[in-house]
Amino acid sequence: MTSSPRHYSVQKRNHIKWHLGKNWQQLHPAVQRRFNRLPTEQNPIIYVGIMEVVECSKAGWLFAFLTKIIGNPLSPHQGKDVKMEVMLTTHPNKAGVFWRRTYYFPDKKPFSVTSVKKDHHGKMMEMVGGGFGMFLDVFAENGELHFKSSRYFWKLLHWYLPLPHWLSPGETHVIHQDLGDGEFRFTITMDHPLLKRTFYQTGIFYEYMD
Repeated sequence: MTSSPRHYSVQKRNHIKWHLGKNWQQLHPAVQRRFNRLPTEQNPIIYVGIMEVVECSKAGWLFAFLTKIIGNPLSPHQGKDVKMEVMLTTHPNKAGVFWRRTYYFPDKKPFSVTSVKKDHHGKMMEMVGGGFGMFLDVFAENGELHFKSSRYFWKLLHWYLPLPHWLSPGETHVIHQDLGDGEFRFTITMDHPLLKRTFYQTGIFYEYMD
C-alpha cells in the first residue's frame, strides 16, 4: 500500500520523523508524540523550563563573541538554574521549523538564539545567520532523540562550502530524553578536536499550555 501524495508531503515536511525512518519506532512514545506534529505561526509549540547548567570554556566564549555578527548562535553567558523558553514555529513559503531559544539570565537582558532545522536533498541541516549552519545526523538511542553535527558549512549562493573542523566550535551533540510526567531533559555539548569541550548545557522542560 502506497502513501497518498498529501500524506507523503506531510511526512516529508516533518523532517525529523522523515530522517529517522523506521528508527522512529525506537523513540520513547512521549518523544514520538512531541515530534509527531508541526507548529504553525498561529499555533506555535512552546516549551519552558530551567537550564540547570549553562557553561562554556574560554575558547567557547570567544566563539560566542565572534559569532555575534551572525545573530548570536552561541551564548557567551554562564549560569545555573537559568529560566528558558523555547518556541517552535513555521512560516508560509519558508522551509523548515524555526526554533527560538530565549535564556533569562539574572541581571541580563533576555538572550535569544534562533535557528531553523530543515532538509536539503535528503540531509538534515540546522542554519543560523549569515548562511552558516551544520549538517546533522539524526538517530534514536535508548528511547532518546539525538542530533549530532557531521559538518559545519557556509552557504554561498547555491553552494554549501564545508568549513574545517578546527574552525568550528566543535562537534555538537543534542539529546532529548523523556523523564515522564510531561517533562524531558535537553542536553547539548560541543567538543572541539583541539580545544576539547567548549559548551555544555542541560536542563528540564515541559510544554507550555495557554
